[in-house]
Amino acid sequence: MKAGAVAALLAVLVSSAVHAADRIDRVLAVVNADVITESDVTAARAFDLVRPPRPGADPIRTTLDQLIRRALILDEVMRSTPTETEPGRVAARMDAIRARFPSPAAYEVRLEETAMNETRLRDLVEADIRVEDYMRQRFGGVAEPSDADIVGYYETHRADFTSGGRQMTLDEARPTVSERVIEERRRQLVDEWVARLRRRADVTDVYSANATR
Repeated sequence: MKAGAVAALLAVLVSSAVHAADRIDRVLAVVNADVITESDVTAARAFDLVRPPRPGADPIRTTLDQLIRRALILDEVMRSTPTETEPGRVAARMDAIRARFPSPAAYEVRLEETAMNETRLRDLVEADIRVEDYMRQRFGGVAEPSDADIVGYYETHRADFTSGGRQMTLDEARPTVSERVIEERRRQLVDEWVARLRRRADVTDVYSANATR
């Protein structure tokens, strides 16, 4: 573990010790100097800042993986394009989050339950928008698949292309096939890029280490 990660981890541990009478917040991971705690994971799920886990999957592991990935990308974003996001976009997304709750009071209760506050939540939302914009700019231009690529994908995934209970022809399915090929290529490019970011970063996965003991 590098000095920056050690310092960040110690800071959180000291803070947790000071406030132990009120709430103990477990450190689950440290990405460079960015500490991810159990309350971060809880809040990310409570306010739909991450994709939900698949049935049967460990919800903490699934959410933590996404937050680690997000921290790696955000570090790169801040080095490349450290500009502020248009306030109106952040406000609109905050309004959408509040609208998911039955009342303002329910929203405030959830903030309290997850050790979150409006300022911190707004910062997370703004960071997500920055990441989305950066990813769209960096990986938006994936090459169109060739006819051979489309035919090959269609033949391999025939069962996915049906309409009204019947098999779609290649010509009928072609637009959807093309979109899927492009999306899979984009996902592969992103995954390879994030893997390189992780190899360069100092990532301490405390949750994984504890699970193997």
